[in-house]
Amino acid sequence: MLYIKKEQSVNRFDKENEPVLKCSLPAEITFETNDSFAGQVKSEDDSMDSFDYDIINPCTGPVYFEGVKPGDVLEIKIESIKCKSPGWAMCVPNEGVIGHLVKKSVTKIYHFEDKILHISDKIKVPVEPMIGVIGVAPAEGSLRAILPGDHGGNMDNNMIKEGATVYLPVNVEGGLLAIGDLHVRMGDGESFYTGIEVGGEVKVTVNVRRDLKMDIPFVKYNGRFASAATDETVVQATTKAMEKLVNFIVDNGELDFYEAGFLCGACAHMEVCQVVDPHKTMRMAIELDVLKQAGIDL
Repeated sequence: MLYIKKEQSVNRFDKENEPVLKCSLPAEITFETNDSFAGQVKSEDDSMDSFDYDIINPCTGPVYFEGVKPGDVLEIKIESIKCKSPGWAMCVPNEGVIGHLVKKSVTKIYHFEDKILHISDKIKVPVEPMIGVIGVAPAEGSLRAILPGDHGGNMDNNMIKEGATVYLPVNVEGGLLAIGDLHVRMGDGESFYTGIEVGGEVKVTVNVRRDLKMDIPFVKYNGRFASAATDETVVQATTKAMEKLVNFIVDNGELDFYEAGFLCGACAHMEVCQVVDPHKTMRMAIELDVLKQAGIDL
């Protein structure tokens, strides 16, 4: 099994990034990751005012996959996510959904063990590890790892958990996959500015699919399949999420546009990934059993 240390990381998705690993597919790889602020949060006295923003959202990688070309799709199965205690969360004035009510920056440290997260002395909840950033290099340009987009990146998609499969369209030779920004738990939307941020390890199995047509990320998890669409506003991202799911059904299944549209209108669900980044990410999810009846067996 291949292992990449957290020190081997980038802060941008860029085809010019030097790969830290080259391998053939299929491949099993473990990515050690730092937390989203690269270890700068050490206590509840730490605040945003003293942080180096240039190193935010370090992503372990990138990995170059031999023989992978633009037009291919990387199929990435999340085998396990191991988070390192403690984690932390932060709120900041004018950030997050109700940032207008936040009068000062506050940092909170959270401890967890035996799959239990201690929200407070009285509140304990199960851990639900997920990946905030997973992406490949865009065809052109250099995108900060804090940004989500058609390449993946900082989607903060709560479906990307253990057992999920992430599908990323390849834009450049080798793909250049990188992963980071783990959360031990995060509600849909990442509404109060952060999830509970942690470092840890992610083990994945990567393969290439040449039988699928897609141009944005998709995720399969817990019997459902969803588009993950990013745009400047929630409304635009919502429109894109449905458009891409309908297109996927038409391009890969047995329905025409109208049949696929009616199917999504009746059976698919519009959900929030994140609404706190410069661009917003939405998803539209449909049951795998329904897709199978439409001629798509994932």
